[in-house]
Amino acid sequence: MSSTSIKTPGENIASAEDWKAGEGTMVQGEHVISTMTGIVNFNQDDQTISIASDCKGVPEVKVGDTVIAEIAKIRESMLEARILHVEGDDGREPMPQHLYGQIHVTKMVDRYLHDASDGVRRRDIIRATVTDNNPVIRLDMRSGDDCGVLQAICPQCGNQLITAEHEDWNVACSYCNYLSFRALSKSFGLGYNPSSGDAPDYNKSGKRWGKEAEQYFAIGPAARSNLIATDFRNDGREVEHFRFEGTGGGGAGRGGGRRERPTGRKIFVGGLSREVSDDDLLEAFKKYGKVVDHVVMKDRETGNNRGFGFVTFAKDEDGDKAISGLNKQDFMGRRLTVNDAGDKKGDKKPQQKVEGTRLYVGGLPWKINNEGLTKVFSEHGKVNDCHIVMDGDRSKGFGFVTVSDESADKVIEALDGQEVQGRRLKVAKAKARSDSRGGRKDSPPGGKPQRTSREMQARKEEGLKD
Repeated sequence: MSSTSIKTPGENIASAEDWKAGEGTMVQGEHVISTMTGIVNFNQDDQTISIASDCKGVPEVKVGDTVIAEIAKIRESMLEARILHVEGDDGREPMPQHLYGQIHVTKMVDRYLHDASDGVRRRDIIRATVTDNNPVIRLDMRSGDDCGVLQAICPQCGNQLITAEHEDWNVACSYCNYLSFRALSKSFGLGYNPSSGDAPDYNKSGKRWGKEAEQYFAIGPAARSNLIATDFRNDGREVEHFRFEGTGGGGAGRGGGRRERPTGRKIFVGGLSREVSDDDLLEAFKKYGKVVDHVVMKDRETGNNRGFGFVTFAKDEDGDKAISGLNKQDFMGRRLTVNDAGDKKGDKKPQQKVEGTRLYVGGLPWKINNEGLTKVFSEHGKVNDCHIVMDGDRSKGFGFVTVSDESADKVIEALDGQEVQGRRLKVAKAKARSDSRGGRKDSPPGGKPQRTSREMQARKEEGLKD
């Protein structure tokens, strides 16, 4: 074998008729060319040319390799671990297709596990052996005493877990009262280098679970995930959670504590548009009397308007005026429900039924409002009630109009199929259905129930029966 100068990728090295391509070379046409940078070696024995390079290639995960990995995902019977390091290489990360490996629950420890989460938790650091790398990498934590969990943290307080002597559990937290089981390596808590010598059988291989563990496992992984753990984020002290009646309004208590309940006549306001603010609510109600408190209720997590609020008047009679003046009235694209917040469900007065024939109106122009629709129908009969169904502040394209009984047929004949603002109306008598589970009382003629949950909630807020 002889060698010559350094070649770079793409350089012609020799004739393909005289030499065969070896490692780091390939045949291109009539020539053998280099595919990597290095020194050319000519092997006279088998007439091959190869390139010897000092550059190390990208590390590959091969069957038999030992890897250090971090638990990334836990399913019922399978784990997914991110490979951090292949022992024996230069420390560089593997290729993207070799970054994750899977571990079956039966390849974790020599004990029966009901669920994969019974032996590890997310962010645990493990050592495992590669048993397959095609089409996916499969890992085994049972192939040696050094395989298993090397490091784990307490899910309650974040401290490092230590080994524990217990009938069932083998790890504990020195700060809080956490006890659990991990599929431990004999090198647990000793770093990443394999330990020498014998070590205790932390996992109690082959041993049956005790009564305490069986009771814990019996409730199932879904129920176990909902068990309330002690909150140790505040040095073990009880965490106080303040409850707010709202996040705005004119009352005191905008600071950290509970708001004092204002005195006066408290009014419930439902059916609010998502864009309504505290100031908008005050502006709408203050014309009926002195407002001592007002609030639009908001979601604790997102801060979004929940669609209802409360207004408190100093005088009872002012509250009555507001109820009479604003109940069932349109406000910023939605029909309001305004009533006494102190009314109990059984004490509410039955809703006054609108007299006349209820008509379904489909194909409505998107920009038409209740006043415009009332005007269209008033040209052909007496209108007792008009309501366009809204989705937030946008029309859903249909609604209901109640007209006098004697003019119903005339209105249908005149307006069904007529074009209004570029859209053709569909007008028919709304069919009444008996109340039943999952059904509704009024529906478009000939159609199946099509109300969304949002629409049903809106109707409930508006006091309309289903």
